[in-house]
Amino acid sequence: MVLIQYLLRYSILVPAYGKENVLGDLYFALLVLSMILIAAGGYVINDYFDIQTDTANKNVIVGRSIKRRVALILHVILSLSGVIIGFFVAYKLDYIVLGAIMSVASYILWEYSLRLKRKLFVGNFIVAILTLLFVFSLSSFEILPKLHLQESKSPLVVLCIYAAFAFISSLMNEIIKDLRTVEGDQRFKIRTLPSVWGIPKTKEFVKWLSILTAFMVISISIYIFKSELVALAYALTLLIGPLFLLNIWIYKAKENMDYERISKLIKFIIFAGIISLFFFIE
Repeated sequence: MVLIQYLLRYSILVPAYGKENVLGDLYFALLVLSMILIAAGGYVINDYFDIQTDTANKNVIVGRSIKRRVALILHVILSLSGVIIGFFVAYKLDYIVLGAIMSVASYILWEYSLRLKRKLFVGNFIVAILTLLFVFSLSSFEILPKLHLQESKSPLVVLCIYAAFAFISSLMNEIIKDLRTVEGDQRFKIRTLPSVWGIPKTKEFVKWLSILTAFMVISISIYIFKSELVALAYALTLLIGPLFLLNIWIYKAKENMDYERISKLIKFIIFAGIISLFFFIE
């Protein structure tokens, strides 16, 4: 989370506008910290509400490693701290919408954990949207006010590409999680894609998402890096290749350990996608 924000800052924003014309280091670091605290608070409260299904799926943290009361207090501290820091920076920058966004994100994470994740596909979509917003939000505050400048065209295109990649990758990751926990979800009547559509149809959906991502990576690589062999080789071996490998693994997956392996592969693809921002650093 921290890595992608700083890579976006130093690969597209600073080269485009100059360091003196972007958000100061302190305020930028505080905003990143605010996002991390809110995300961590969301993670804790999600485990708090998921203790029954996590127990069924043998993936218990809250209730065993952390007491439920402690988890609830920890959620409040993390989320409230994130929102306060967000409003502090918003006040200093005279841009109160920043604080409002942090508050809304924290509330959505609460609602997601409490009830939205139990609605068919809604939970997956919300997590993917929040991931997209996390990637897009900070950089967009630098780019959108400067859209009238010629220098803004390239940063905006790159930002949208990585936000779309983050959305699809996060969506795949969430669906794979549902495939791993389908037994517990069915027992507690949680409506996920695997428990409603069935495993074969859900696998097919993930397959087409991976194909869409691979096509996007191929198109962008050829368009932007058509003469840079190192960048093209990177995309082929560390993004496109693993995406097609994911297709094979998802087709063959049967056991829980198979889905764990696929989940790790998706995380590797996401990490490789983030690291590819280095190719934009001048």
